[in-house]
Amino acid sequence: MEGFVMPREKIVILGGGSPFVTALIYSMLENKEVLEGSEVCLMDIDPSRLPLLTKLGRELSNRAKVKMKFTETTDPKEALEGATFVMPSYRIGGEKHMKYDFEIPTKHGICGDETAGPGGTFMAQCTIPATLEYCRLMEGLCSDAWVISYVNPTNFVADAVRRETKTKFIALCDCFAGFSMAYLPYLLNMPPFERRYCDNPDIKPRAIGINHCTWLVDLLVKGEDGYPLLRRKIEEKIGKVPRRPEVDFSLRVLEAYGYVNVCPSHCRMYWEHNTLLEERKALLMDEKKRASVLGWTESAWEFVREMVAGAEYNPHRPEYCFSLHHSRHVVGIMVSIIANEGREWGGVNFPNRGAINNLPYDAIVEGQCIVDGRGLTPVNCGDLPKPLVGLALHLLNWQELTVDAALSGDKDLLYQAILACPYVHDMKAAKKIMEELLVAHAEFMPQFK
Repeated sequence: MEGFVMPREKIVILGGGSPFVTALIYSMLENKEVLEGSEVCLMDIDPSRLPLLTKLGRELSNRAKVKMKFTETTDPKEALEGATFVMPSYRIGGEKHMKYDFEIPTKHGICGDETAGPGGTFMAQCTIPATLEYCRLMEGLCSDAWVISYVNPTNFVADAVRRETKTKFIALCDCFAGFSMAYLPYLLNMPPFERRYCDNPDIKPRAIGINHCTWLVDLLVKGEDGYPLLRRKIEEKIGKVPRRPEVDFSLRVLEAYGYVNVCPSHCRMYWEHNTLLEERKALLMDEKKRASVLGWTESAWEFVREMVAGAEYNPHRPEYCFSLHHSRHVVGIMVSIIANEGREWGGVNFPNRGAINNLPYDAIVEGQCIVDGRGLTPVNCGDLPKPLVGLALHLLNWQELTVDAALSGDKDLLYQAILACPYVHDMKAAKKIMEELLVAHAEFMPQFK
């Protein structure tokens, strides 16, 4: 990066009261050579956690001897004024509404969560109006800012934003980041298992498809075809302790299709719906395990307080929010833009336009991109393997109908969108789920009033 002139950025985190902010701060400090001198503004409509996280940012930057300014606000206009990068990182309705998307479909015998099935359709109904409102503010207050979003369901949101606004919107999913930075090195027994980049010198994976249904279509390990090695390593890990059910599932899918699925925990819903449904029902019976897997736990907040008091950051705690792959993904893409790196990143959702030859031209797909000062340049990875195309098209139809409903407020379209999900197999159950979720999420869905 010789000759690089350090800019001063204003980085806004929308949803700045989330425990995930801790990992974002850590990853920004890892990139001090590019980000030093920047302002990080934490914006959240709920002010309760902002002072603690702002204090954490100041504490960690002081310890790292990095000049980085941390501010907080509950006013989105104040936050977005003059922003150069915006990171939407909110969950509309918080943990309470996340549980509705999990519990109500499960009660009626349909598997899913906040990004899949009826829950995914309804999360989109809540998230899309809020995201479009923020994007319209950005068009007036920081029209040249890059938006790097982890807001779910990411492909649905990306579709709505590209239809309705001109925001420079980059939609990410951390499944590929976790797969390439942590899970794939674990499978290949090539430590360190948690890395800073999706594409490393010794492991170069490429995955394409639809969000939460992407497939490893190319793998180089030390410059050679890595698939034979990967198959052997997966077979070796079957039944080993600690047991990871997704490893077993990965092998079954590999045997069936010849490709590794990047999001096995999500895709089990398509191929092992009833088994996973029973696991979800059992989970709902266990009060301790029902606690949010996304980091809204008192233990997580206690650790944040410990860090403010002097404890070291620990990315290996059981709470998912402290893992670094998702933060290194979003911060890494921002750094690639600022420093004009031309680095390849995966897990990016974008309009296809020929990047995946046998999927629709205007579809929102997920794949690989070269990221530099111009933004994203999708990498053409050829065809999605033929046995996987039908499911991808099915998922795209579900996504597009869901976005149609979110933008129109048409309840007939909403019902059709729920029925379009590949594993929704009961019309009566779908209708009951829709009616209950319309009531549960009513305050966040103005389009249906």
